[in-house]
Parts: sequence; C-alpha cells; structure tokens
Amino acid sequence: MIDKTISAGRVGYTRYEFNRIFCIYSRHVYTGLFRDFSFTDMNGKYYISFRESADTIPLVTIEKRHLGLDRHLFVATTPGPRGMLSTIARSEKFDAFITQLSNAVDHFALTRVTQNTTHRNG
Repeated sequence: MIDKTISAGRVGYTRYEFNRIFCIYSRHVYTGLFRDFSFTDMNGKYYISFRESADTIPLVTIEKRHLGLDRHLFVATTPGPRGMLSTIARSEKFDAFITQLSNAVDHFALTRVTQNTTHRNG
C-alpha cells in the first residue's frame, strides 16, 4: 500500500495513525477529560487538537512534520507557563510517540481527578 500522506506540500495522517490518535482521545472522552476534537490546516501543516470544551484552547495539539523521504516527526504540545508550548510527546517512530502521548494524557486525567478530589475534600 502506498502512503499518500504528502500531497502538494501537505503532511496528513494515515488511517492507522489517525485511528491510534483517536483511540486516545475517545478513551478520555469517557473519563470526562476531553469533549471536543478539532483539525486545523495551516500553511500545509495539519494539526489535531483535543479540547476540554469547544470554547477553550486545546489541552493537547498534535503535529506531524515532514522531515524527508518517508521520514516524519510526531510532536504533541500542551499550553505551559506564560502561554509557552510545552512538548509532551515527540518521536519519529509513531508507536513510540503514541506510547508517550498516551502516558501524558493519562497523567492529565489523573491530575484532574486528584485536583477535583482535593477541591471537594478541602
């Protein structure tokens, strides 16, 4: 099968990549962490974002960067201090990237549960 992720300078996601990313999102819709999923195409770059609600900035944004023939870099970021983006997952190997992303999102979910429990008990 031919990978058709590059077209007219654009970098997109294969069905396999999208399905694996969407599984992480879906798992955390169930936990209540995410409620909105969006796609953004800017200057030939394609971003996938996970949001807590439609009117908020993304909690996680994923970008696939073209590095060369059959080489891509997957990067996931989250808003950090002072509006700076913080990298939470980064790899040229997609399966390694998915593991990092899943661990980071699991951490967000756990932190949220801990914060909610603290607020209720405090």
